[in-house]
Amino acid sequence: MNLQTLFILCVAVLGGTALAAEPQAANRARDEGLVAVQSRNLDQLYLRPNADLAAFRKVLIDPVRAEVHSDWQKNLNYTRNVSRRVGPDDARRIAADAASSLEAIVAETFKARGYEIAAAPAPGVLRLSPSIADLYVNAPDRYSAWTTKTFTRDAGEATLLLEARDSVSGALLARVVHHGIAREIARVNPASDVSNRFWFDTLFNRWASDCIAEFEAARNRP
Repeated sequence: MNLQTLFILCVAVLGGTALAAEPQAANRARDEGLVAVQSRNLDQLYLRPNADLAAFRKVLIDPVRAEVHSDWQKNLNYTRNVSRRVGPDDARRIAADAASSLEAIVAETFKARGYEIAAAPAPGVLRLSPSIADLYVNAPDRYSAWTTKTFTRDAGEATLLLEARDSVSGALLARVVHHGIAREIARVNPASDVSNRFWFDTLFNRWASDCIAEFEAARNRP
């Protein structure tokens, strides 16, 4: 098998896998009583028919769960010298920082839009369960005896998920799945933990605002 044939085969396999993922997500949503809804800013949005999400003005936010991409450590260390390689502790730290940041941003964004942050389930309270999957930070700081600068086009990427339920009945009312890139720009710039945090926070803010906009627009959808 020559290289061209191998490349075509790999593209076909990856494309088939990606195409298969969407029907699986749609089937799962259908089994849970949700329907897919077109969104301008979110990759996948599923809503329960006739659920009036805009009627909820209080939200209870669960602690955010975050996981780095399974290949993140291996891929990053392949291109780094020994003194700058990352390990399991770095992965846990990055995931914990991202989870803490997203949890605070979700609360701040909903509060800024007039929602009250509830401390416990109650009638009229929407329970939000945000999470981060496949978190990939392109150039995390890893201090060594040598001063090294890393340049990157974007800070990284992540899949952001949100489930919204009636806090009393537990009924699932909405699910959001969105793959986002932190700082998608046209030029290469130096990266650090500070810049990474800023651009991921920017991604989280935009995503939280888009989720609110879709929830509030649900009332006007058939």
